[in-house]
Amino acid sequence: MNVLLNNQSLLLQNKEEHHCGHFIFEGPPGVGKRTMITALLRDTFGQDKVQATEQPITFLLKGEAIGSIEVKAKVSSQHVEVNIDKVKGYEKHVIIDLIKENSNRLPNVSMKCRREERRAIVLYEADQISADVLPYIRWLLEKYRGRNSLFFCCTKASKLQSLTSLCTVVQLNAPSIENIVDVLKFIAKKEGIDLPLNLAVRIANNSKNNLRQAIRSFEATWNCSPQLKEDQEIKTGWEDDIEDIARSIIEEQSPKQLYIIRRKLQNILEHNVSLEFFFMTLMRELMKHLPDQLQTQMEKMHKDYIDRLEEMNKRQKDPIRRNAQHFLRIEAFIAKFMSWYKATAVNRRI
Repeated sequence: MNVLLNNQSLLLQNKEEHHCGHFIFEGPPGVGKRTMITALLRDTFGQDKVQATEQPITFLLKGEAIGSIEVKAKVSSQHVEVNIDKVKGYEKHVIIDLIKENSNRLPNVSMKCRREERRAIVLYEADQISADVLPYIRWLLEKYRGRNSLFFCCTKASKLQSLTSLCTVVQLNAPSIENIVDVLKFIAKKEGIDLPLNLAVRIANNSKNNLRQAIRSFEATWNCSPQLKEDQEIKTGWEDDIEDIARSIIEEQSPKQLYIIRRKLQNILEHNVSLEFFFMTLMRELMKHLPDQLQTQMEKMHKDYIDRLEEMNKRQKDPIRRNAQHFLRIEAFIAKFMSWYKATAVNRRI
């Protein structure tokens, strides 16, 4: 399914602000922040100028324990996109270098905005920028005014409070179930798919107001059974990925395999897949591969994991930190399972 949805909710009356200002896009995961930023970049520079390719960029780290860091970024002739979550705590060096590099490319020192001379910097997961770095970013934006357009993509704009006076804050609220159903119906009509209304509602409810996940789920469900029925099982689109992870765990238990699985788990987390869903699906797939004599012990490991998770949820109220800790719990469980399964394999051979 390849459908472009035009969002008309962002109306920018001031053309200079449109082309030359800074923006903070705030909203929950899956609400369309990245799509909105992409649309605005295309409107500003032209679609052909913002066709990005993934490239590694090396940043020098003055005064740090390591000399440099390589960051994967998306780069076009008019913009660069970096995920703050990927810069390992060196966001100050990365952001400063990007701002200065853009500014030094310009042939004159005029503060007047020239759209054709400027380059946009898109920072995803921007609410992870350290509080002590924000004043310096503000100083740089004021110093190099008219030369950069920064797009901060975040969940909570309050964490960027010191920058809000320099930026247009665009708040995107989570879509309602009705909104999501309307989008699914629109896609179904464009693709010539007969989508029962009750099934669309169930997909929307399962997405927990995450439009991106709802669309992925619709696609996965349709791929599984093109003749859609109101009561059929809903897929999330991640079942095959999780099944592959379970198979990899069973096939090889090594530090290298754990590292590969961790990368896959990070990718799933970046797409805001429910960690509860991930773990339950992973458990189900692992159990399929276990001989009968290991089933009971596996169930005990599962119960211990759930008990510890419930304790953590009671102590940790912040949803972002709770999600991060849950991620670490899953990673620790996988490592523990691999060690246990490897040991039992030796015993089974004996």
